[in-house]
Amino acid sequence: MFRKITVFLCLICITLSVNAEALQNVGISKYAVLEVTKDNTPLREKDNEDAKRISHLFSNPVLFADKQTDNYYRVELKEGEYSFINKKFVEVQAIIPEKRFEAISKITFKEDKKIYNLKIETPMLSAFKAVEAGNNINFSIYDNRYDPFIVRTVNQSGRFYIPPKYDDSLNVFYTNDYPLFGYDVLPYDKGYIISVKKAPRINKRKPLKGIKVVIDAGHGGCEKGACAFNLEEKDINLQIARILKRELRKRGAKVYMTRKKDKIGRASCRDDFAREKQADILLSIHQNSLPNPKDIDKKYGVGTYYYYEQSKPLAQSILDNLTIATGFRDDGVNNRSFVLTRSTSQLSVLIECGYLIREQEAMKLKQRHFQKIVAKAITKGCEDYLRKAYRI
Repeated sequence: MFRKITVFLCLICITLSVNAEALQNVGISKYAVLEVTKDNTPLREKDNEDAKRISHLFSNPVLFADKQTDNYYRVELKEGEYSFINKKFVEVQAIIPEKRFEAISKITFKEDKKIYNLKIETPMLSAFKAVEAGNNINFSIYDNRYDPFIVRTVNQSGRFYIPPKYDDSLNVFYTNDYPLFGYDVLPYDKGYIISVKKAPRINKRKPLKGIKVVIDAGHGGCEKGACAFNLEEKDINLQIARILKRELRKRGAKVYMTRKKDKIGRASCRDDFAREKQADILLSIHQNSLPNPKDIDKKYGVGTYYYYEQSKPLAQSILDNLTIATGFRDDGVNNRSFVLTRSTSQLSVLIECGYLIREQEAMKLKQRHFQKIVAKAITKGCEDYLRKAYRI
C-alpha cells in the first residue's frame, strides 16, 4: 500500500482527469499510469496472446503506457524500447504529461551456499525483464534512477555488475562459468530481489545425488487428457511418474510429486509446488495428441518442450535418450509457452513420451516394462546433462 501512496502523492499535482471511456476510444497523447492488478501478469513483445513473454509481473507494479490497441496498452520501458500488457490485467490510475522516476535508495548483495541475492530498495515496483545470454543473465528494472556510488559493493561481488548510469533503468549483469540453474525476480516489502541459483556441486559417480526434482504427472481427476484405445493419458502419466520417481531416487535425487493419486490440480498450483520445494529440475510427464488425427502419419513420436533457454540443453539430453531407448520418432525439442515450462525458478521440461492416439505407440506406452524404459531414459537424460554441463 505504501508504494501506491508514495507514487500517487507525487503524481497528484500534475494528474489530469481520467476519462476511462475516452481511453478506450482514442490514443493516449501523454502517459497513462497503469497499476498491475493480478499476479503473474505477462509483459509481451507484441500486442497479441501468442507473442513472446518478456517477464511476468506481480500485482501492484506501476507502468507507463503511451499508446493502446483494442486489447493492449503499449508500455514504454525506456526510450525506444516497448512492451505490451493486456488491458484486463491493469487499472488506469492517472494521465500525466511526462513519466515519473523513482530513486533507488540501496542495493545490497548477499549469498549463501545455494543462492546469490541482490536486494534493490525502491519506493515503486516497476516493469522488469531478464534476458538469458549463454551462462549469463541481463536484468533490467525500469523507471528507476540511482547514484553510482551505491553499486560499488555489488560490483565487487564477482557475480553481479552494474554499469555506470546511462539511462532511466537499473541494468544488472550476472556472469557465471557454468550453465544457469534457475533464477527469479521477486518483490519484497521494500522493492525487488534478484535471486540466482549457484551451480550445484555434482557428484562424479552419482550426478543426481542431492538434486531436487519435482515430477508432475500431467492431468488427473476429471481432466483425462488424451484418450484412445481405451486408455486415458492421466493414467499413463501417473504410472510413468511413479516409476520415474523410483529411478531418480535410486540415483540419489530428492524427488517430489505434484500428485500421487488420480486427482485434479491446477497447473499454476503445481508450479507453486515446485517453487515451494525449491526444485532444481521440474519434469512434467504427458502423452501427446493432435487436433486432427489424420495428421498422425506426419507427426508422431517422442518430444520435449521448454520455454526459457536455460532449460533447452536438458530438454535435448532427455529427448536424445528417449529416442534411443524407445525407438520412437524424434518429434523435436520444442519451444512452447506452457504453465509448467514458463517458470525460471528451476530447469523446466515438459515431456511428451509418445502419441497416445497412434496405436503403435499407445500399445507400448501402456506396458509396464516399456514405461520403465521411458523412466530410465528420462533419468539418464538428466544425468547426461549434469555431467556435460558441469564438466565431470
